Amino acid sequence: MRALNILFFVALGTALLVQHGHAWSVRWSDVAIVVAKCYFTACFSKEQISTLCEGVEKAMIKREEWQAAEPRQVLQVNGIADNIILLHTGPDTCKIGGLSGYNCERCMQDEECMKGFLIAFQANDLDDGKDDIQYNFLIGQDGVIYEGRGWGVVGQHTKGKNLMSVGIAMIGDFTKSEPSQASQNALKNLLSCGQAAESLSRSADFTTSPKMTGKALFEMIKRCNGLCVD
Repeated sequence: MRALNILFFVALGTALLVQHGHAWSVRWSDVAIVVAKCYFTACFSKEQISTLCEGVEKAMIKREEWQAAEPRQVLQVNGIADNIILLHTGPDTCKIGGLSGYNCERCMQDEECMKGFLIAFQANDLDDGKDDIQYNFLIGQDGVIYEGRGWGVVGQHTKGKNLMSVGIAMIGDFTKSEPSQASQNALKNLLSCGQAAESLSRSADFTTSPKMTGKALFEMIKRCNGLCVD
């Protein structure tokens, strides 16, 4: 077993130092729960962790950058989040953004246009009676991460599972198609940094279902035994 562990860590280190910080195991039922075991601190130095997380932070589009409205109220997570809720924005994504067809697809590849999408998402959630945009983070198909409520704040994305979780939405409808490789890598890096910063438990459960993510994304997670990262 020790030899296998050594081989595992050597394989991680010789692949992409800043890309491989998790091992995933899957327990499948009606709801898929992927146990995210973080080997990050065991594999890498503080300097390497800092470099990755600085990169994620610099590339992230913060609330003030996409001109988020002030939330009605903010409820802090009592401790460290121990559940990762993965969702997609779903079939109504383009409708909520006020676009359709080719214009919608083109917008999803344009950072400035996507900022308008975030404003529309937040407005839609506020109209539904929520306190803010419902997710903690959203990830575009170009791999850009958008700050929703952020770390340490209770979201309003999944009834009964909001208090000790982080809700992350992949922007788009993944009922028939899988998310891009760039968005999957961005998700993995975001989770790695959340764990390194102790905003997310290293033993956090990664919870989703076909209804929450769309069938194609759900099946991809099942096929890859986790995220299909580079």
